[in-house]
Amino acid sequence: MPYGKLLIIAVAALAFPSEAATLKRGTNAEPRSLDPQLGLGNSAGMILNDLFEGLLTVGPDGKPVPGVAESWSAGADGQSYTFTLRPGLTWSDGHPLAAEDFVFSFRRLLDPAIAATFASFLYPIAGARDVNAGRAGPETLGVRAVDPRTLEVRLAFRAPYFPDIMTANAAAPVPGHLIERHGARWTEPGIMVSNGAYVLSARVPQTSITATRNPKYRDAAAVKIDAVVYYPSDDQGAALKRFRAGELDIALNFPAEQIALIERELPGTLRVGPTLGVFYIMLNQARPPLDDRRVRRALSLAIDRDGIVAKLLPPGATPAIGLVPPTISNFTHFSNRDHEEPLDARQKRARALLTEAGYGANRPLTFSFKFDTLEQNRRIGTAVIAMWKAIGVVATPDAGGAQAVDRDARTRNYDTVRWTWFAPYDDATSFLGLLEGGESTNRSTFVDAEFDQLMNLARKTGDPAARRSFLEQAERRAFDLQAVIPIYYPSNRRLVQTYVRGWQENPRAVNLTRYLWLER
Repeated sequence: MPYGKLLIIAVAALAFPSEAATLKRGTNAEPRSLDPQLGLGNSAGMILNDLFEGLLTVGPDGKPVPGVAESWSAGADGQSYTFTLRPGLTWSDGHPLAAEDFVFSFRRLLDPAIAATFASFLYPIAGARDVNAGRAGPETLGVRAVDPRTLEVRLAFRAPYFPDIMTANAAAPVPGHLIERHGARWTEPGIMVSNGAYVLSARVPQTSITATRNPKYRDAAAVKIDAVVYYPSDDQGAALKRFRAGELDIALNFPAEQIALIERELPGTLRVGPTLGVFYIMLNQARPPLDDRRVRRALSLAIDRDGIVAKLLPPGATPAIGLVPPTISNFTHFSNRDHEEPLDARQKRARALLTEAGYGANRPLTFSFKFDTLEQNRRIGTAVIAMWKAIGVVATPDAGGAQAVDRDARTRNYDTVRWTWFAPYDDATSFLGLLEGGESTNRSTFVDAEFDQLMNLARKTGDPAARRSFLEQAERRAFDLQAVIPIYYPSNRRLVQTYVRGWQENPRAVNLTRYLWLER
């Protein structure tokens, strides 16, 4: 056999290990990027959790545990943290990994040139907002490598949740030595290096992404699965078929109406639990007619959240009125009696608000509603349009791929758009920041000085009870102005083959491959 063919077979064998050693995970849409600072969505997050590790990571139960840092401590004033890195750390190419890598990475995340969605995660750091806005140079950021194993971080305000933020993918280190040499190509197979339990070995767009065990990982001896292949698909029905056929060990999503079939024919595979997430609708308040609070309020009143949850979603999801889900710690879950009224009574109130705003049979309210073609989101989008039609509203469906919807949301190119957010850390600010002026995660067009002031007061106080009160007032303000329309708090649902061991449900919906093993 020619030498060239032998080489191709050898490379293929390295990229695609034996079936017995490989975990096959189904994801949603194809990730836009495998750069931890640019990757978006739960599909990208699943992969990035395996490839990269931050100062802290999450355990099998989803709670923060030491990662790259073996320990950390807060300053007496609560506005500084010192992280001590583990000894002997390297990237997957053997290049030393040190505290300076985090200085580089944090500065890069805040660089306005890369426009990172999650840059605001680092806003608690002194100088971060100014760096991200281009008002100050990266050297002014309050992060310093004291020595190769010691990282000091100065905060702009007390943020007791700051260590939790360090578990987020965006806070993971990126290899500056590689980025400086390859630029945007650094995430390609054969070039990328990482510091997590796995390293990227192959990628076939719209088909599969393969990662193999990283022998340089700090805890490589404890990693039981040799390789993991991720299969992206927007088609939930197809994912279920592949799972039933044994072609997937884990499926990220499946049609809600198939729950009975799954419980009957695939006993023991359904995993359901609460999440730190919310599904909501953003409204473009920068343009008529959605700049009118009465219109926004009418659209919210007309939605039958209970019906959506009961008929279109699998077990575990709950109706949402507020933005912050009940799974968030140290926060009182928001509720409002208006939405406990019968649907027909709410529809009557909605029509009255629209009439007051100047809309009716002779002048119907019209706009477009953007949502992606993922089966569940398409069904919910269609249902919401029907609910709006019942109060005389003409909403035109604007369905597209997940990446297109994300792009239009980022550029505010929408009238209304469905959005889903899963918090990377357990604090109400992760959700309320979605509405705050200047936050990089804010895709809405909501602007309110009083809301921003309440958020600022929450940052400045050192009293936990006062902080909580300010944040709860901020959510109430957002509700009063109908900043967005929350629909439901999703459940974390997965299909996991019974031979996959080590799986634990947790609100973060994070299940790292390195904690799993196969017993066929």
